[in-house]
This record gives sequence, C-alpha cells and structure tokens, in this order.
Amino acid sequence: MKTVSALTLGLICSLGCGGGESIPTEEAVEPPAPEVESTPEHLERPFTAEQIRDEWVVGLEIAIRRWSPETEAFELWRVVRADAEGVDIESVAVDSDGVATGAPSVQHSGWVELRNHATFSSDTSSRELVRRPTPLGELEGWLYTVDDPSSGTRTEFFFATSLAGAPVWVHVLRDGEVVEIFEQVERRKP
Repeated sequence: MKTVSALTLGLICSLGCGGGESIPTEEAVEPPAPEVESTPEHLERPFTAEQIRDEWVVGLEIAIRRWSPETEAFELWRVVRADAEGVDIESVAVDSDGVATGAPSVQHSGWVELRNHATFSSDTSSRELVRRPTPLGELEGWLYTVDDPSSGTRTEFFFATSLAGAPVWVHVLRDGEVVEIFEQVERRKP
C-alpha cells in the first residue's frame, strides 16, 4: 500500500511537476486497461479515463499553487499534445504574477495512468459528495479523505465533478492543522 505522501507526490507530479521529460511521440504508449471503477479494496474513482481525456485537451492551462509553512510556489501546466492514448503536459515554475522563473519540462502520461492516480484504499479512505469553496469558486465534488496512521497525517483530495482530472485541491493535515496545500488557482480551457 502506498503512503499518503507518496500517493500525493505521485498524483501531483504525474500531472506536471517540473521533473518530467518529454517522451517522443514514436515511443510505445501504455495499452488500454479495462475501466474498473471500484473494487472491495478500493473506493470508486472520481473520473473515468475517457472523462479525463475529454477535459484535458490541447491548450488547457492550469495555474497551481503549492504551500507549506516554509514555502509557497507556483506552476503553470499546459496541455501541449493529446491523442486517444495520452497527453503531454508542459509545466514551468512561475512567480506570483505568472512569469516563468525556469525552463519548462514536458511529461507524458496515459489516460488510464492518470485515472489510476486517484485510487484510494477502502481500508484507510472515505469518499463523499460535498460542496467546497476553492480558488476557482464554490464547486461540488468528491472529497476523498485518506488517513495514514504511520505518519499521523490525514490527506483530503477534492475533485470537482465538473473538472475531470487532477484534484482541485489537496490538503495534508497533521494533528488537525494544515501542513501542505496543493490547489488549482486558475483554469483556462480553449
């Protein structure tokens, strides 16, 4: 079983954090996997691979804010290529005004791979439909709460039902206090 921090890092970084490399389009892509929405071991996922593919079109841009008590950082994600099998997401660090502060990188992910990042163990997680305020406005969505007894953290992932793909926000709590935030602060779809 993945730990919460590994799950958080995997989910967030797979969708565009700055360490990915561009994968040439002639590379083999992952074979389609069957759509399994839930099992006794896992909660139902918030989206299918097809819903994510339909939302993550070329030109989609998402501004991201990452916060912890020690730091605040911003990124811009941009879909630069998408086809039936997957997507190339360019990410670049930006300042609070949106000006690039580093070189962009591109990471390729398959649609099923992206869907599978939102796989939560039914033993340590819960799921409920809620309305929450977000930097994108008040939205209805799925709140997944994941407890990690080994680290003493609780991680909340909020997926807006109208915005397939990455969580709109992720809050990591320790002893009831927020110690880490990932959030979409702007989203533009062509």
